Amino acid sequence: MTTNNIQIQTFSTVLDNLCADLISWQNTYLTQQEPSIQTSETNTHNRPFHQEIANILELKNDFSVRKAHYEKEGQQLSIGIMGQVKAGKSSFLNALLFDGQAVLPVAATPKTANLTRITYGETPLLKVSYYTPGEWADIEAKAASAGQHVEARIAKELVNMAAEGVAKQGIHIAETLAKGTDEIPAEDVAGLMGLLNQYAGEDGQYTALVKATELYLPHEELKGFEVVDTPGMNDPVISRTYKTREYMAKCDVVFFLSRCSQFLDQSDMDLLALQLPTKGVKRMVLVAGQFDSAILDDGFGRDSLAETEANLKTRLGRRAKQEIGKLAQTQQNRGEEHAELANILLDCSTPIFASTFAHSFATYPPERWGGSLQHVFGEFKALAQDSWGGTPISQQDWLRLGNFEALRAAYQTAREDKEVLLAEQLAGLLPEAQRNYQDAVMILVERVKERTLQLRTGDINALIQQQSLCEQRIQSISARLADVLNKYQDVAEDERRKLVVDLHQCIAEYSSVKARTGTKTETHSREVSTSSWYKPWTWGSSETVYYTTSSNYEYLMAADAVEQVVDFGNINAATLQEAFNHVVSPAQLKVELRKTLLAELDTSSEGFDPGAFRSTLENTLNKQPLPSSLKLDLGDSAEQVSRQFRGEITDNQEMAELRLSLQKALQEVLQRLLTSFEAGVIQLCKQLDAIRDALADELAHDLRQELDGLKVSFANKEQELNTYNMLLSRLETLSN
Repeated sequence: MTTNNIQIQTFSTVLDNLCADLISWQNTYLTQQEPSIQTSETNTHNRPFHQEIANILELKNDFSVRKAHYEKEGQQLSIGIMGQVKAGKSSFLNALLFDGQAVLPVAATPKTANLTRITYGETPLLKVSYYTPGEWADIEAKAASAGQHVEARIAKELVNMAAEGVAKQGIHIAETLAKGTDEIPAEDVAGLMGLLNQYAGEDGQYTALVKATELYLPHEELKGFEVVDTPGMNDPVISRTYKTREYMAKCDVVFFLSRCSQFLDQSDMDLLALQLPTKGVKRMVLVAGQFDSAILDDGFGRDSLAETEANLKTRLGRRAKQEIGKLAQTQQNRGEEHAELANILLDCSTPIFASTFAHSFATYPPERWGGSLQHVFGEFKALAQDSWGGTPISQQDWLRLGNFEALRAAYQTAREDKEVLLAEQLAGLLPEAQRNYQDAVMILVERVKERTLQLRTGDINALIQQQSLCEQRIQSISARLADVLNKYQDVAEDERRKLVVDLHQCIAEYSSVKARTGTKTETHSREVSTSSWYKPWTWGSSETVYYTTSSNYEYLMAADAVEQVVDFGNINAATLQEAFNHVVSPAQLKVELRKTLLAELDTSSEGFDPGAFRSTLENTLNKQPLPSSLKLDLGDSAEQVSRQFRGEITDNQEMAELRLSLQKALQEVLQRLLTSFEAGVIQLCKQLDAIRDALADELAHDLRQELDGLKVSFANKEQELNTYNMLLSRLETLSN
């Protein structure tokens, strides 16, 4: 246990002991009173120092909740695996976490690219989240349309896949979706693999209906950690994209995988710009994956494996610094609040080159290689024979190309970083709690001393006279406090008018959708001679070699328009909330009311000494139900856009319709925000009116209750003094 954790635990024990002693003191005090007094409403609800003790008990509860929160967060390190569909994320995780076992099915097409969360569980368990009936209805509607964009094609594939499940396995779509989630236990990890294939595999009977899966495994190394395999923001199903965003926002560490053959292309950079959370992430690791594929593409015509490696690492490393540097600069230009993310990006601009296949060749025996591994191994063997002088690739070569030692080191560093982060969070918690504790105890000590002095030197008849004088001043005090409350109402109305103008101006920034540049990849084939001059039996032989060509095109992404609406709503909701809090900061309002009260009480007047009741009046102000937080309604305008448009939009007419839909959605969000804000201001004014109208009666009521308590104390003077001395002794002991 660290020094800071020991200090926190020690302080927590002190706080627990103090609260237990205060409750014990209260109970002892009540049992010492006359039976008639014990049951009286006045004594039950207004026993001495009730409010001061309640404040300390609340402080203790607050500290316990926050301490538990940080400890819980500290136990869970969230690692997100980002990358485009088919970037090799599932294979990467199988090798990194599961010793190469195919626990996570490889998503061969975007339609099966479901989000998978992996964490610790006492027994193997699969939790499945299905599409909602509404989400599935949207998919069916898109499948029935005549559109040919990416999401329409994926929707057709999902619907057809579900239909096959109905026909072949007899699944019931409506019943399955209505369940929402499923929890399916397994006897062991092998059984879990079979289950997962049914729900996330390429041909799984339920795969088409599944939005996300959670995997609980009894692996000790997963205790306190979760790893999230995301489908990527080029996932054409928007509801899965939202699920990805939800998980990525919680990530502490991100591994970003980009295929070396298309390293950091435009889709990758868009993915980083859109999906990488702006806060929370403390480390990012850039992985240049599928390094083996790039070597096979680049190795022909080179003299050796070493030359091929060096060329690729130099070229791709230069591209990483350029592209990541541009993205970091964009974040820096967005303001100081994005500086941390910019630095995280710059720190990861040197990629880790890695290959899951090469790692498999170095680590697992050939009998564990599947068909794809055997095929790639054969291609490397032929490349070495034909271009690299026949020099065989050694196990050390495979280990170097796989580079999983570097990946595991990055993974371990991430775990250690989380411990540092937790220590920082807890380090900030303790000083704040100690300050609050010291202040609360000091206030209680002063109140006990004040009451003790009243009993030793005061006169109950004189106190009754002062209480009467205080009540005569109540209306004057209340009027002064009402002036403060009225001022806040005027400020709220001025702020409302200003924000209406600001919001209308802000909408222009979100009214356009930036065109993207896509890359269309086509597969071709050619015949390549496999004959060697020194092997006559091979003369005239050849094999088919497949290669790809790419071309660029421009398009609009429906998800970008949805993102514009969501961002406009969230950012301006935060602006309105901040403005509302500024108008009616509960802490500032209490400070002003207290200053006004004390100024009125300190007004000199012959025979008026309100000192005995000052604390009572302050407590009356402190317990006022100050205005609640603003509630804003953003509506479902973003969802309306997502239902109308899907995926990539290349048709000019559809582009124009998307822009018009965006404008309409933004106007709807704007109107909802303004309506909610104006309703919040009206409610605020009503709450301030209610406080103002009730304040005079409450001040008078609390004064009378305080006087009733004092009468009881004077009637049992010596007993009361002994009880107070006992309380002071306990407070001083615990304070030291």
